[in-house]
This record gives sequence, C-alpha cells and structure tokens, in this order.
Amino acid sequence: MRSVAIDDFCSFKFLSGLAFSPEGQSACFVVSQADKKKNDYRSFLYVRKDGKIRQLTSGGKERSFQYLDEDTLLFPADREEEKKDAKAPDPTSRFYKIRLDGGEAELFLSFPIPISRILPLPNGDLIVSGQTLPGFEDLYLGRKKDLAAWKQYTEENADYEEIRQVPWWWNGSTYTKGAYTSLFYYDSRKKALRRLSALNVDISGAELSPDKQSVYYLATPVKPLLPLSGAAALCRMDLATASETCLVQSSDTLEINGFACADSFLLLLASDKHLGLNTDNDFYRYDYASGDLSLYAKYGEAIGTSVGSDIRYGGGKSIAIDGDTVYFVSTRYDCAHLYKLENGEITQLTDRAGSVESVAVRDGRILMTALFDMKGQELYDGNGKKLSTFNDAVLRGKYVAKPEALNVQRDGYEVHGFVLPPVDYDPGKKYPVILDVHGGPKTVYGPVFYHEMQYWAGKGYFVIFCNPTGSDGRGEFMDIRGKYGTVDYEDLMVFTDAALAAWPAMDPVRLYETGGSYGGFMTNWIIGHTDRFRACASQRSISNWFSFYGVSDIGVDFTRDQNASDPWQDPEKLWEHSPLKYADKVKTPTLFIHSFEDYRCPIDQGYQMFTALISHGVEAKMVCFRGENHELSRSGKPLHRIKRLREITEWFDTH
Repeated sequence: MRSVAIDDFCSFKFLSGLAFSPEGQSACFVVSQADKKKNDYRSFLYVRKDGKIRQLTSGGKERSFQYLDEDTLLFPADREEEKKDAKAPDPTSRFYKIRLDGGEAELFLSFPIPISRILPLPNGDLIVSGQTLPGFEDLYLGRKKDLAAWKQYTEENADYEEIRQVPWWWNGSTYTKGAYTSLFYYDSRKKALRRLSALNVDISGAELSPDKQSVYYLATPVKPLLPLSGAAALCRMDLATASETCLVQSSDTLEINGFACADSFLLLLASDKHLGLNTDNDFYRYDYASGDLSLYAKYGEAIGTSVGSDIRYGGGKSIAIDGDTVYFVSTRYDCAHLYKLENGEITQLTDRAGSVESVAVRDGRILMTALFDMKGQELYDGNGKKLSTFNDAVLRGKYVAKPEALNVQRDGYEVHGFVLPPVDYDPGKKYPVILDVHGGPKTVYGPVFYHEMQYWAGKGYFVIFCNPTGSDGRGEFMDIRGKYGTVDYEDLMVFTDAALAAWPAMDPVRLYETGGSYGGFMTNWIIGHTDRFRACASQRSISNWFSFYGVSDIGVDFTRDQNASDPWQDPEKLWEHSPLKYADKVKTPTLFIHSFEDYRCPIDQGYQMFTALISHGVEAKMVCFRGENHELSRSGKPLHRIKRLREITEWFDTH
C-alpha cells in the first residue's frame, strides 16, 4: 500500500459556496483544485439539477457566484485582462452571466467600483455592496474625470501608505487604505448606481427582506480607531423611500455578530461577551411586526465548523433559513454537525463523525458539503446520502491512518486527542513521534483527513494531536484568557506522556513538535519550558505580545482580551505570557516558518524568536515565503505548500 505523497493535496477537489436557486429547482457550488504546474488554484461552477451534477463554467477562475434568477447565474470575473493597461490600476468590477442550460458566459454588468455582493430585485434593479474609497467617494458615479483623478493619485502615491485607522491592513489582503463597504442601488434603466448608506459607515451582511421591499444590514461607524467588534447596529432601509431605521444597537452586553431573514422574524446571532471576544453566540429573535427583540434559544456553542483540516478551499454558509425554520452547522466536542432551530427548540439532525462544512435548504430539502470517512469533501443530502464522487479516487490504494482516540483525565476535565499510527505499523519496533498543535486556540482537531499528518504517518512517524484548554466545541472550555502557556501547555505535556505510555512503540527519544498560529505560539513556549523534543518547527507564530499588539490586524483587541492585560495596564503580565521572555532557556533546534504578507501573525514575531535562539547559540533556521499570508498551509500556492511541508519534514528527519 502506497503512502500519502507530499503533493497529494493537489489531487483533492474542494467544494464551496453551496446555494439553492430562488425556487429550489437547482443548486450550484464551486469546485476548486490546486494546479501545481501553474502554481495556483483553478475553480469552476457546478450545478446540480434533476439529480445530476455537471460542470457549468470552464474559465478556471469562477470562485463565487449568485443566482440572478431561477435559470441564470452571475459570477465576478475579469475576462478583459488583455485590454488593460498594466501600468494603470482599475477599480472596475465585472460580472458575467451564464444560463443553467448551457452556452457561453457573457458580460452582464461593469461597475466603476469594486463590488462584493449583488441582490437582485423583482423589477430588474439591484442592491449592491461596493467599496467607498476615501477622497474619491463619488467614484461610483462612473465619471471619467473621477476615474482619471483616482488613477493619477494611485500612481503618484504607489510608493506611500497613509495610515489613519486601526487596523490598517488585513491578512490575505493588503493595506486597506481606509476603504469601507457602502450600499448602493443600481437602476437598470439608467444603468447607474445611487448611494444608499451614509458616508463613513461600513456595511456588512446585506440581505433583502422576504417581501423584497426592504434591505437589512449591519452598520459600523468608520472612525480613526475602527474596532473589530462591538459597534455594529442592525439596520433596515425601506427601498421605496431610502429611509433607514436602526433596529438593534450592539452594547456592552449584546454584541451582534450576524443575522438572517426568516419569514416572520429576523434571526440574530449575538453574544453577551461574558467570556470576552470568543464568547459563543446565542440566538435572538427580532419580530418584524412588533419590533420586539427576545432571546430565541440559549446556545453558547460554536456556529460553523471549527474542525481543522488542510483540504479546504473557499467556504460556505453555516446557516440556512427555510420559512421560519433555522438550519445551522455547529461544532461540538470534535465534530461539526447539522442542527435545526424551530419554535425555540434545537434538534441535532446529523451525528456522523467528521465535519459538516456548509448547508443549503429549500422547501425542506437539505444539501450539505461535508468531510466524512477520512476522505475529501463531497455533496450530501439531509439524510447523509452521498451525492457526488469528486474525491473517491484520490486516496485509493493509499495508506490512510485511522485516528485512534486517546482521552486523558486531569483536574476534573478531559484532554481529548488522537493518535495516527505509522504505515506498516509493527508494535515490536520503535517509531519517531510528531506532536502537532492546532491554531486558534479556539479551533478543534477531529476525525477528518489532514494531509500533513497523513503524509508524516506515511513516512513512518506516529502523529499525536489533541484539544487542550482553549479549544472549541465544549462551551466555556475555550476560555483561556490570561492563561496562555499555563494550563494549555500542561494539557499538551500530559497528553504526550499518556500517548507514550499507551503506545510503547513510540520512541520518547525521537520526539518532535510543530504548530501554526496559536500552535506556533505554543511551539515557541514549549522550547522555552522543556528540552524533551529533539527538534521543533514554529509556524506563523506569536513570540512577543508587546509587538504583536502593535502590528497584527487583530492585535489591539485580541492581545488585550486574551491576555487580560495590555502594555500599559499590566506590562508584567503581558511579558509573563510572551515566549520571547524564556528564549534564553531554549536548547531545542527550531525551524521558523513565516510569510511576508502574514498580517495576522506578522513576520517580526518569527524574526525575534529566531534571533534570540541564534544569539544564545541554539541551532535555528528560518524560511520566509513571499506572496503568502497566514493561510500558507491551507490555501497557499501549491509549490509553496510543498516547500513548507518538505522543510518541516526534513528538519525532523535530519534531527
């Protein structure tokens, strides 16, 4: 039996964006796949109709879509690239349309500004969400003089960045340049946009009311200090009069994090923030008729999947509403299942091990994408019947290690984890061991296929991984504020001890460790607190909470919340939880992997820890990736992902 290869993630097809048509006669989704030759990803639209699935587009760049009507799809693309002047920036958004019965895609509309969302109206007009660019607020009007002025300004200032707000950049993007999202009305007869939302108000989550007479959205004031949370108001705009009404305002005890339109009420996802930024949402109900807001269902668990995997690309909706019935994906313990909320009661609909990724519902018919059976994503119906075969052949004839559950009791709670046995496992032999620590920390490891782990198992390593304090899926278990590097570190060490004891074939002398993001923080922490690992690999890490506060796109709120301190209120505590403080104790050879465009855990965090080790005579190496961000291991360019995994594996092999 062959082992999983280092580039086998390129063979998987990734499903995303699942949605029903307005009347439910069809459903569409995106299928993506890594292209090693072009060092990129190719994405296509697929449609399921009359029980059959077929490919609809062939351009290879169709990564999102929406239904214009029952028979027509819209998707953003730029098939005019050859007409562009490479020196001149172009803010234009182009949307193409294609009929479900086939034919070539044709240009539907060009907008003079970047457009992120289109909501079709019954009269043929559109509601659109688009960017407002400070200093060029009228660019949406499409006047040549405005576009020329914007291009000239952009070219003249290409070497400069003016920063006037926090955060000033965003991972996976670039400097935000103060841009924010506005709401516009597109008049199809006049072929013109009209601004609906006020200037200096950021709009998100726009959704039409069931009767199409109003649009609901979250509105956040744009200020020099733009908070990441806590300021959004739920608003409604009457489309006939363009009058806006604020329905619910976030407060110190109610943070609105999302909403969806049911037939007779608005469903709000909101938290009381009693556990800080990571407080899970409860369900609230805003009654259309009375305007009353009430708690609909106390929940306090994660909405959406928190189950980690590196065979995804793109996303999908975690909530779907059918009439007044709410269907949602939620992570509990180590799996993500589908649930139903009806009349204030929550019912679990699936219990299959793995991860439900997204859901779409129409007239009681359920479709979902999921990671089941240690295989790639597929399309399933509400009964769990597999409807697609995209990834059936990827792992055929290859060794896929089955995750063996390992639970450790300590201090009144359980540390839950898994062991992957190596290929051709012989209990009479000794094998090296890799401890892999997840990110977040509010994520979770579960029984799903993880390419990097299976690759290591195929190379003869035991792979062990667990969900320490701070992990998702167990309510308040995820609350680790002010505790970084304490109980979570102890959980990991206790789990490692238990794994070594339970599997005598594990060689305690050949013990290795790696992790990314929070897992990178923990790697940096581990090497400063124990010498038990022969070598470690720290990826996209945090090493110094002081500097992280000042440069990360989530640093201001996140640092203060997760450490229960900041550089002025309690600097000693912030330093106490910084791995850099303990770098002079490190003896472990350590590899550092970072990306230059990682604005979540910026590259200076790796530089500092790497320099500290070198300064103290410890073997270290740092590998930095251009053109990559925090998502390198999950959606980075294919050749970069291969390089990353090879560097980690060779680091362990040579030690």
